[in-house]
Amino acid sequence: MTLKSKQPGRSRLPKAEARRRYVEIGELVTLAQIRKDARLLDSGACAVGPFARIDANDVAAHDGKTRGAVTNLFGSQAAFQAETMALALNAERWIEQIEFPAPADFASAEAWLDAALAGLSERGPAHGAEPAVNHGFLWALWLSAVPYGLWSEQVSRPSMAEYAQWLRRLEDVLGQALRHFGRTLRAGTTINDLACAIASAIEGVWLNQCLTERHPCDQAEPIATLLLRSGRLLWRGALEPSNGP
Repeated sequence: MTLKSKQPGRSRLPKAEARRRYVEIGELVTLAQIRKDARLLDSGACAVGPFARIDANDVAAHDGKTRGAVTNLFGSQAAFQAETMALALNAERWIEQIEFPAPADFASAEAWLDAALAGLSERGPAHGAEPAVNHGFLWALWLSAVPYGLWSEQVSRPSMAEYAQWLRRLEDVLGQALRHFGRTLRAGTTINDLACAIASAIEGVWLNQCLTERHPCDQAEPIATLLLRSGRLLWRGALEPSNGP
């Protein structure tokens, strides 16, 4: 649907269709506003989405201080909001702090993979959890800025740089596991292919983790099961068959 103006007058659409049309127009207007804000963001550092609503008074009150404690450090509330958003757009230090299980501690490659994926599930967002400053919650905050990345290099550039760093970490740890367990990739498949596939599965499951603690199709299982099963399929599909572990 594209936004087209209509001549004023009484609507001839049935009520349900008229309601749907106005909802769709509302969605278009919202997207147009995001595009406008995104282009403003590229012309100068500013916060968008929930970051633009951060109140310096509320932040300072956590330390028993007033708004001045924040604005003295950052120059203005707006500058503080923009720097807070920048952390969610590029959380490189959190990626560097990831600790993967050692392949040597596991009897089989898939046991190691399950442990690694379970740890990554725990590292992601958790439905209903109390807010905390950790990678899972920063990732969820990043989601609120993603639509602006459709039109803003200020959002897309650091986000993609962080994602490339994340893929390199996965390539490294997957390579270690392949070497330790003596496994090889199928012809035409690269370690980057496997890392990209697993990274996509992880972040796809993290989206679900924002909304539920349980497997979306099997309430008897935790959400982490979705990641473990998906990860095993990707691992098995990327590797040459083996009679070993």
